[in-house]
Amino acid sequence: MRKVYIVRHGEPDFPGGVWLCIGCRTDLPLSQRGREQAAARRPFFESAGIDALWSSPLARARETAQLMSGGNTEIFLHDGLREFDLGDWEGLTTQEIDRLYPGQLPERVLGDLLTPPGGENLEAAGERFENALRDILGKTRGTLAVTAHMGVTSAFLCRVTGTDPHQWHRFSHDYATVTELDFDGGEFSLVRFNGTGTAAS
Repeated sequence: MRKVYIVRHGEPDFPGGVWLCIGCRTDLPLSQRGREQAAARRPFFESAGIDALWSSPLARARETAQLMSGGNTEIFLHDGLREFDLGDWEGLTTQEIDRLYPGQLPERVLGDLLTPPGGENLEAAGERFENALRDILGKTRGTLAVTAHMGVTSAFLCRVTGTDPHQWHRFSHDYATVTELDFDGGEFSLVRFNGTGTAAS
């Protein structure tokens, strides 16, 4: 059996501090708060016995991996760990999405699995993420940690737990939180979700 830890990136540095809908096309760095959140995961990283560290190629995930590991561990990138493609919603505020695409954002949040115009289907993104993890596991040994994104991780966790993908929002999780899984016999099982990586979380 192997341990797999998925760490969501820290808070991005949104221009002007205004939240934007960002997927794989908007490559923002971490904010100061996001850097602090990522650095706060260092005790977890040092105690978990991580043997391999991989990251989404997006800056917010790469920076999280670097700060979490203290810059002393080689970080490998895998394109399959990137956030899903939000298409025409990319870089817009919720107000702008509501104005330009009336009713679509609530439908997606409420579980209709609406694919943003020009974007990626959430189920397909979850499958892509799982395939990336399996590829990485085949290239590594021991305990694996990856830094990634909420949307694609939530879609993947629906697959792992057999949850109806329309309920993907049940797996929404906070910045710089840790999701722990076991990988045994070729199958993933969820151990802990939305924690700090400590036994009590």
